Amino acid sequence: MNSELIPLMVIFPLISAILLNLMHGKDKVVRAYGILAMLVVLVVPIFASYGNHLFGAHPVVDTLPQLKISLSEVNLAIEYNFAFLQKALVFLLAAIATFAVLSHISNEKKVSGVYLSMIMLSIAAVSAVVMANDIFNMFVFLEIMTIAQAAIVIAVGGVSGYKAAFKYLVFGGVAGASILLGIALLLGTFGVLNISDLHNSLSGNMTNPIVLTAVGLIVIGWLFESGLFPFHTIKSNMYSAAKPDIAALLQTQTKIVLVALAIVLLRLFGGYSNMTAVMLGLSVGTLIIGSVMALLQTDFRRLLAFTAVSQAGLVGIGIGLGTRLGIAAGIFHAINDAIAMSLLFITVYFIYERAKTTEFKRLGGLLVQAPKLAFIQIIGILIVSGVPPFNAYQSEFRIIDATIQAGHPELGVLVILGTILTFVALMKGFYLTFLKENTTKIALGKVHIYNGLPTVTYVTLIILVIACVGIGLFPMPFYDRAYSVALKILVGW
Repeated sequence: MNSELIPLMVIFPLISAILLNLMHGKDKVVRAYGILAMLVVLVVPIFASYGNHLFGAHPVVDTLPQLKISLSEVNLAIEYNFAFLQKALVFLLAAIATFAVLSHISNEKKVSGVYLSMIMLSIAAVSAVVMANDIFNMFVFLEIMTIAQAAIVIAVGGVSGYKAAFKYLVFGGVAGASILLGIALLLGTFGVLNISDLHNSLSGNMTNPIVLTAVGLIVIGWLFESGLFPFHTIKSNMYSAAKPDIAALLQTQTKIVLVALAIVLLRLFGGYSNMTAVMLGLSVGTLIIGSVMALLQTDFRRLLAFTAVSQAGLVGIGIGLGTRLGIAAGIFHAINDAIAMSLLFITVYFIYERAKTTEFKRLGGLLVQAPKLAFIQIIGILIVSGVPPFNAYQSEFRIIDATIQAGHPELGVLVILGTILTFVALMKGFYLTFLKENTTKIALGKVHIYNGLPTVTYVTLIILVIACVGIGLFPMPFYDRAYSVALKILVGW
């Protein structure tokens, strides 16, 4: 059953991207339309009905005869699926993107229509990746997302931004080609692109060398898009080169895409015995490397960048277990961590905007000038570190429990170790920023001005804290939905 609001979550941001680009230079118009567009982006996923949307297709059937494909029995459409998980992910994306847009509009004297256009383009791309049930359509929007993210970082300016974006595009080109080649092998073998049809076609064919090659190629793309080892430095460079408000958006998009692509991998290749082992091993490496690298950083933005990478590894561990508990906990943690890391990035955004630096050697003593900000950042550190009663505790505890239930208690120990390293790294950043004496005398400004946070920043931080506490105290409505997704993956979509 088609729901007309489902494609609107992709089409409207695409149209807005074009319009904002055309409006560039007309400051008042860009500001007004930017605010209006984000209101629409926020509201549409709330009111959209659950269901599918087909852009012209044959009806879907329960089974697909092996090697006897009949065009009247397979889905040739571009198909979008929209259920609770898609609603949660798209709304989360819209909420963090709204802050990025409003912070630009409220803090810049001259608003860039092109800059807002790229944010809108990234929203459309990630929303499509989340909902697409067509693997080629998913690939197309992954490429659009990569270009849009690079453009947003380039817009920040500076050598570090240009270098990070250039590396991201180069490796993105390799990863994109890898995914496309894998898709081509599957299309040439089975003649279909719809993920549900491919799931039926792949059943019993996991020993086919062509299929195994496709698995490897698509996994490479997943690792890049998710910021997992060995591509962790590429993603962390993007986070640290971007303004912290944009870094909050980028890491949210990464977590969302990680979950979306991991679900596709499990749906298509879950029958391959080594699939989850590969996902699990690389995710464990990402968690440990990201946590250790965070400890070594001398810049708050880079510290948070590697923390975000390590948390992506934690999400991958949950999903990589391949069990109902693990997949559900991994999906749940992706949502929780995207909210929590956004909270931390936004606190650092305020410091960056006022002090024009996030280097620890140039900061210090900010507790007196911004006590409210310090208090909120401490809360954010506790949340990311998995301290109860906040939301990340609920998902991290479930990931540890899932590792034990799966017969891998040593992985639970590694998760605990990674969490401890994360807490130490974040507390190091807090101490060097707020408690250490400021020897360079860089200040945030007059105390009577900066004791109070900007309205947009303050409201956003309060909303994120409330969300973390609310999900932490009442996790089951969210976890139960994640668990139902895990059941669908394991028993067949």
